[in-house]
Amino acid sequence: MKYFRLFLLTMTLSSVAGAEEPVSIGNRRELFVDRALVERLEGRSEFRLHAPTRREVAIKYDQPWEGNASGYATVFQDGDIYRMYYRGHRYLVDDKPLRQAQSEVVCYAESQDGITWVKPKLGLFDWPPTRNNSGTKDNNIIWRGGPETHNFAPFKDTNPDCKPDERYKAIGGTVTSKGLLTFKSADGVHWSKKSDGPVVTKGAFDSHNTCFWDAGHRRYVMYVRYFSKGEFKGLRSIGVSYSTDFATWSEPVGLTYPGSPPQQMYTNQIAPYYRAPHLLMGFPTRYVARPLNEHGKRLDPVPLRDRLTKSNQRVGTDLTDGLFMSSRDGQTFRRWDEAFLRPGPQTEGHWIYGDNYSTYGLWETKSPTPGDPTEISMQYTEYAWLDDDHQARRYTIRLDGFVSLHAPLAGGEVTTKPLQFTGKKLEINYATSAAGSVRIEIQDVEGKPLPGFSFEDCLDHYGDSVNQIVAWKSGADVSVIVGQPIRLRFVMKDADLYSFRFVD
Repeated sequence: MKYFRLFLLTMTLSSVAGAEEPVSIGNRRELFVDRALVERLEGRSEFRLHAPTRREVAIKYDQPWEGNASGYATVFQDGDIYRMYYRGHRYLVDDKPLRQAQSEVVCYAESQDGITWVKPKLGLFDWPPTRNNSGTKDNNIIWRGGPETHNFAPFKDTNPDCKPDERYKAIGGTVTSKGLLTFKSADGVHWSKKSDGPVVTKGAFDSHNTCFWDAGHRRYVMYVRYFSKGEFKGLRSIGVSYSTDFATWSEPVGLTYPGSPPQQMYTNQIAPYYRAPHLLMGFPTRYVARPLNEHGKRLDPVPLRDRLTKSNQRVGTDLTDGLFMSSRDGQTFRRWDEAFLRPGPQTEGHWIYGDNYSTYGLWETKSPTPGDPTEISMQYTEYAWLDDDHQARRYTIRLDGFVSLHAPLAGGEVTTKPLQFTGKKLEINYATSAAGSVRIEIQDVEGKPLPGFSFEDCLDHYGDSVNQIVAWKSGADVSVIVGQPIRLRFVMKDADLYSFRFVD
């Protein structure tokens, strides 16, 4: 009996010790891109992936040093300007094997609004390259050299200890260079090599590898093309490497995607989400190898597909589209199996390998409708392999609008795990129909409504806002429960809830 009582006491203590600790979210913005904060979905509530809205052509790859294989663009806002870096390249597409028409170069463009782009004449390199420099420097080429021109990927280094002449950094390289090299610049235009040789050598690399400074962990993070091992050996995948000094890097480790079936990804486009940096978002290109049946042979662009199939069969038969995924630790990702960007109408001819590649980077732009909130812009390539038509198009999505908690008019509920917050008011990013609504109940950890913050006390919220302050009958002030472990219960009808945060 003595040992049985001791066993019961041990089990009780273990149960208390194992009680779920509240997640401290402070006043950070939380998006519903995963289930990390969600404990229970009821009714007909669900996570819903949203697609971006198609906008105007952003840039055409129409210069002699650019062409039908240009791409791997990086875009970021830098003070009052927006910077774009991309590969200029062209292939010969005919009845002969696919081959380069010219050497690869790194090109540069600028914008004042993130929408309209200008290719400045920088006067840095001659085109075409000749031994006696008899070409013209009236071009936007910022780097011309070795394998790194294939996938030169810059970023602005926000490390507070960064040297002024290295404020802009880049990575680039392929199997020809035996790995990824590093580069530096003081102004983002004039570049020089930083490393004497490759700093990461394990990987495939002939893709758009990416890099950034992780302020939360005080380290640099690099995502590289990587071939899976183990059960999914041979699949095109993504690996991650870390460094504290941008010189010595860890060996890349493959990412995991629990619950997602094997899928091949060519690029990764992973970065901290600028409105919630504790969340990483990726927009990889999905590579789909599928047999070309009789239907596929009649799928536009038919003449191009015929030529590519003769030049390089998989280029003529396989397809690419855009995915979305997110992570909180940088290694385990919640990957959506459905496309974030589909190729689109057959008549437009984007059902070809090489189209629908995402630019690396997200940036805010004005809405075309005066008075509406700003939008998030991104770009995707189209008309690959076509000399006169290859270009990148801008797409937009609402702030935080990648995934929502959705409920139809029949209704649905979502209850969070225990949370702790700082702030005075609760702000939500949401949209409803005229008949729809969102109500929020604040509970204790046992699920009991807190006085004044029950479902009955909450006002019916309907509309469409990226920063709606939630109010109850007593008002919007929630500071009386700051620091107290709580749960949030969202009750929705014909509504989408994208994000929330507590604000001052």
